[in-house]
Amino acid sequence: MLPIKQPHEKKVSKMNQFSKQAGPFVIFFTVLMPTNCVILEQYYFELKLDSVSQNIQNFMIYFIYIMAMWSYYQAITIKNITAQRAPLAPDHRRIDPIYKNNAACATCNKWKPIRAHHCSMCNQCILKMDHHCPWIDNCVGLRNHRAFYLFTMYMTIGAIQYSWASYVYFKDLYRNDQGFFSQQSTFFYLFWTFSSLVMYPTCAMLFFLFCYHSILVITNQTTLEQMKSGQNGLFCCSTSIKKNSNLYDRGWIANVAWFFNYSYFWFLPLQNVYETDGTSYPIAPLCTFADIEVYDPSIGNGLPPNTQIDLEQIDSKFLDYIQIAKEKYKGKKVQLNGKEIILA
Repeated sequence: MLPIKQPHEKKVSKMNQFSKQAGPFVIFFTVLMPTNCVILEQYYFELKLDSVSQNIQNFMIYFIYIMAMWSYYQAITIKNITAQRAPLAPDHRRIDPIYKNNAACATCNKWKPIRAHHCSMCNQCILKMDHHCPWIDNCVGLRNHRAFYLFTMYMTIGAIQYSWASYVYFKDLYRNDQGFFSQQSTFFYLFWTFSSLVMYPTCAMLFFLFCYHSILVITNQTTLEQMKSGQNGLFCCSTSIKKNSNLYDRGWIANVAWFFNYSYFWFLPLQNVYETDGTSYPIAPLCTFADIEVYDPSIGNGLPPNTQIDLEQIDSKFLDYIQIAKEKYKGKKVQLNGKEIILA
């Protein structure tokens, strides 16, 4: 008897098929777009700059273009496949269960390291998965997140540079006595219009994407972790209730240094190679008895104040404390968002 394919499996299969078919086209379009802008800036736009400014302009155009294309190539080719290793020995000092690092993937039926996720498009677990990106036809993860981030940065800079050059040249043509359409061929104006119509919305999108990923880098999060935490990544729009804490955040300096692999050549889209290779990550300091206030102080009696503990050691006492607190405040009235609520 043949197995019945579930609707979700059919949907994933169709998405995989579409991704494989559309991937080369998307990559070609992503490379073509900045190439068109470079051609316009170098061979058509006459900005009337002095020799020094013109040389700087030319250098910046080619440098940004080469770095963007290199970053794009790295983001496409670097894979984030999970390491085929045995699970690490559990550390019973860890407080949060996430640090147990002994999860198994229900699809792959293999050990899934901490911060790894199964990608239905790639059909495998991805180390420190951020998201599956159709622009690169690949998953953004541990090893290529740096290249992807630099790609958005260089593309944003290049788009702003093109927008400035395009504006200056448009202004010169508009003020020219010979007329706006008398300076170039019809093909140029069509080519310029098409490139600008594509570039300007892309410039805005890339700018917000770059800003969003900058926040993720500073806070040491991935897109999936940020969505799971109940925050949207933007401080002005973040929700007041967090579903869980970001225990990988060790301060923005340490987070940025780790993201770029502690390299002075952070601006190069090199593959991030870590000693643990995604099997474990630097974390915030472990909690101790001295850091935790519990209802029953006898939990820590007889232990040094810097003893590191597991949540399971205080779980039963903690539940008792919650129950006592519920009884204590049962029937009390509180004000929440201007409404009066009676605690049950």
